[in-house]
Amino acid sequence: MVHVKRIELSHFKSFGGTTAIPFLPGFTVVSGPNGSGKSNILDALLFCLGLATSKGMRAERLPDLINHNHSNNRKTQEAYVSVTFDVSDLTDLEEFSRDNPPVTKIALTEENNNNGQGNQTEETNIENSLITSSEWTVTRRLRVTKGGSYSSTYYINDQPCNVSQLHEQLNRLRIYPEGYNVVLQGDVTRIISMNGKERRNIIDELAGVAEFDRKIEKTKETLEEVREREERCQIIETELKRSLERLAADKIKAEKYKKLKQQIQEKQGWETVLVWKLLQQKISNLKTQITVGEQEEQKLNQGINELAEKIKENTAKLEDLNRQVKALGEDEQLTVASQLATQKAQRNQRQQKQEELDNLIQQTEQEISETEIIINQQQQNLSQLTQDKNSLQQETLPLLKEQRNRTSHTLEMARQQAAAVAEASDAWVQEQAKLSRQISTLQDTLNPQLTQQAQLTERYQQLQNNINDETQQLETIETEFNNQQQEFKQLSIPHEEKIQQLAQQLSTAEQDKSILEETQTRLDKEYREKQRQLDRLEASQQAQQEAQGTYATQLILNSDLPGVCGLVAQLGQVKPTYQLALEIAAGSRLGYVVVEDDTIAAAGIKLLKQAKAGRATFLPLTKIKPYRGQNNNSLRHAQGFIDLAVNLVLCRPEHEKIFSYVFGNTVVFETLNDARHHLGKQRIVTLEGDLLETSGAMTGGSRPKRSSIRFGTLVQGESHEIKSLKQRLTDLEELLSRNLEKLQRNQSKLNNSTTS
Repeated sequence: MVHVKRIELSHFKSFGGTTAIPFLPGFTVVSGPNGSGKSNILDALLFCLGLATSKGMRAERLPDLINHNHSNNRKTQEAYVSVTFDVSDLTDLEEFSRDNPPVTKIALTEENNNNGQGNQTEETNIENSLITSSEWTVTRRLRVTKGGSYSSTYYINDQPCNVSQLHEQLNRLRIYPEGYNVVLQGDVTRIISMNGKERRNIIDELAGVAEFDRKIEKTKETLEEVREREERCQIIETELKRSLERLAADKIKAEKYKKLKQQIQEKQGWETVLVWKLLQQKISNLKTQITVGEQEEQKLNQGINELAEKIKENTAKLEDLNRQVKALGEDEQLTVASQLATQKAQRNQRQQKQEELDNLIQQTEQEISETEIIINQQQQNLSQLTQDKNSLQQETLPLLKEQRNRTSHTLEMARQQAAAVAEASDAWVQEQAKLSRQISTLQDTLNPQLTQQAQLTERYQQLQNNINDETQQLETIETEFNNQQQEFKQLSIPHEEKIQQLAQQLSTAEQDKSILEETQTRLDKEYREKQRQLDRLEASQQAQQEAQGTYATQLILNSDLPGVCGLVAQLGQVKPTYQLALEIAAGSRLGYVVVEDDTIAAAGIKLLKQAKAGRATFLPLTKIKPYRGQNNNSLRHAQGFIDLAVNLVLCRPEHEKIFSYVFGNTVVFETLNDARHHLGKQRIVTLEGDLLETSGAMTGGSRPKRSSIRFGTLVQGESHEIKSLKQRLTDLEELLSRNLEKLQRNQSKLNNSTTS
């Protein structure tokens, strides 16, 4: 039968030193006066095997179990209890020994010599002591620091383990935490007063049947959890199917939108072709008008040449008259002088006319250049020209005809006067002899008549010029009228085809308008849905920030509070290789707020209370004390050692004590295997994020979800889903604006088509 062989106590409750109590075969009785510590032996047994809490051992907290009377003022106080079982008569000893695998112990030795330092690692396999010994030892150590923190460690045969592993081994020996292996004060009375069902439970516990009942209950609970998880998965599957259906509908709409977009691009291409053809037609019309202008220019040049020839003829005639005047006598000279004056006046008028023609040529060239500009406006002025044509036919043309008749009548009268002057000149030559006597008397009257004659001649030339101008203007108007009439005939032919094209374009534009309106409705609906999703995500993100504690720090950083240096994470920079390890080692201290002094910290706490924004931890630079503990320099030569965590942070000198407070004596190792051999010597963190405490506790596993607070930066950004929703909302706004512009352009096209 398995039984307790001995118990060893050190600084446990009333036992100040180290005391070993043997349990001899048979019954062992411990006697003594009240208060001598008899019941503390039973408490030590419960403490070592983890069968009771501190309340069950008559203590408020575990540190109260340590005897402080015999402490040597050390920084760490320790108590331990070892219980040794005799398992020599255990029937399944070999099976029990196989279930405890051999443990590999790694011993690190250091050798110092004159040539340098070297490390040697020696591995030895230590078989389980149960194979060669009939004893099985369980030890529990309790360490308490001056700060009040404590750690408790279990050992099986001097190998560390956790409480679940210990209870698993105790279950093999039929020792249960809820069982009756240890009978305490009052248990006998309570067992006697129990009913049959409660006694049956005790028997089941002693027989090991209750363990199976507990396993059945645990299996049922696991099965219920699996069923709940299955229901959640079914709900998620239903939601995913609904999302798939919505996505399929969105896919159909997107394909339709893509086809419509291609059709719009094709229509825009056809529109470009039609505009190009219209411009080609305008270019041909302009070329035609330029040709007509060149022809008019040639006609004007011919008129100028004819006038030049007439001037030459008149000059020759003038020279003949001058010769005739010289040949004639004085009486005839006077007559010829009058004719000469008339010819000179005509020559001057013709020279003036030639200058006017030169000016007219220049003006014509300018008009040709201006005509090229005016031609572009002819199509716009087509309706106006039609109205002008009607007004010319009804009003201007009769006036011009009347003016032409009046000018013709004046011309006829001038010709009659010229004929009369010629007849008078002939009679005056014939009667020159008769009138020579009367010259002296008629000289006074002749000079005014000569002056009047010159004036009449000049008036005649002016009238002749006006007639020519009016005639040219009439010819120009008639030419323009004919050209416009031809253009009107040419434009009236394609109007019917253009009307048909406009009707087709009108129907197409109406279809496009209906499609665009449908697209507008769909985009508005999607925009509202995305906006609602964005509002929900932003609300959940704000709630998450409040839950993580970052909301309070954000309020402090965004306030105008002076003397706030920032978060701990913002004041240091680390290499990406060490970032995960240092963030795990720092933990929540990365979110502490660093301020210049304690007055600013007090003001920040007051601000958080007023805003009801949660809690935050402040680190005043004037009051914070760096870590002053002793570092284990022997770890610097260990395999996988990198450096102290505080040395891997790049920061300003005034912030070094902040990171010394945050990390303390934490060191960084490469892997967990390298760090595990130094467990308990110093706080260790690995590059993979595994954390080993000095108490022996080990934290690790899969890579944790990264917090929003990281070294070097405070990630204030938004999640990927929020960013995608905002990007989608921006795209929808652009699509809505473009779609609205297309609708407006389509409406303007419809209006233009209906008005034209």
